[in-house]
Amino acid sequence: MKKLLILLPVFAFFLTTCSNDFEVTGPWKEIPVVYGILSPKDTAHYIRIEKAFLDPKRNALEVAQIVDSLYFPANAINVYLHRSATPQIKLPLTRVDGNLEGYVRSTGIFANTPNWLYKLKLPAGQTLVVGDKYELVIERSDNKPAITAETTIPKNFIISMPSPAQSPAPISFLADKNTSVRWSCDENGFFFNISFLIRYQEEAPNGTILAHKTLTWKPISNFKRKDSPDPVTGNFSNTADIPGTTFLAFLQNNIPADCGGCVRRFEPFEMTVEGGGKEIEAYLETASANAGLTGAEVIPVYSNISEGYGLFVAKNATVLTNIKVTGKTVEEMRDNNLTRLLNFQ
Repeated sequence: MKKLLILLPVFAFFLTTCSNDFEVTGPWKEIPVVYGILSPKDTAHYIRIEKAFLDPKRNALEVAQIVDSLYFPANAINVYLHRSATPQIKLPLTRVDGNLEGYVRSTGIFANTPNWLYKLKLPAGQTLVVGDKYELVIERSDNKPAITAETTIPKNFIISMPSPAQSPAPISFLADKNTSVRWSCDENGFFFNISFLIRYQEEAPNGTILAHKTLTWKPISNFKRKDSPDPVTGNFSNTADIPGTTFLAFLQNNIPADCGGCVRRFEPFEMTVEGGGKEIEAYLETASANAGLTGAEVIPVYSNISEGYGLFVAKNATVLTNIKVTGKTVEEMRDNNLTRLLNFQ
């Protein structure tokens, strides 16, 4: 939800031009701004729908603190999520205060109370269908055309390394080698993040367990999938290489060496492959192409919303559990200067 704070101020870039005759403040106009990410793993789905503004008579910072300037009135729009696959369904979203839902809006130049969002809560046991296309429909009471956007839920990703066929699935992190992670996806998976939930326990010298601890490690971000699918399966195979030293350095930076003479042992890991749709690719490419000193003077803003600005995209995630660090990794950790003081056994 916090990412929308980036979308709204970006309109300020349109106020700069080479011409001295550019009209900075024209007549007031209502511009929809939409932000939402769908995931079949979520139990509830939230869409932020606001409006950008430029008031010719008042300071923008002043207007930003007025709630009515940020949000559509409750009776001005009705929001739906429409699935076109058979059977077709049209699901209504309800306006809620995100602050009361656990999504507290950050303080800043925009008013943060209330924090109006549009929520879809599916019945128990139901989820969004992977591989299906969903359309966001925002109907307006003033008879203007509906605001729409669509995205397709990526199908579940298939992890092949570490090998789920082995239980536990072994993984090694050695200083002089890369650790490969492999998975496949359909055409709707474009950009990926890979994270590990590292679990370990601390024991007293007599074997008494003192604590169970976890760390979240994110070694791969914004990994772009291959352009060509497998000619047989139609899926896209992906391999990401993680330098072993990054694992050792992460442990060094996040685990204190002194634990009163305790012994540490790894417990089963989890690895998550999370990927988003093609809209993210287009959004990042637009931002990259217009950044820096060689970028365009008036920066275009990527949007897949029919009117206004914003991003409506889908993602998915697959989790591999019961991953075991190999004994060879632990042996190297005892000798490596980065990790030998951590006393992993």
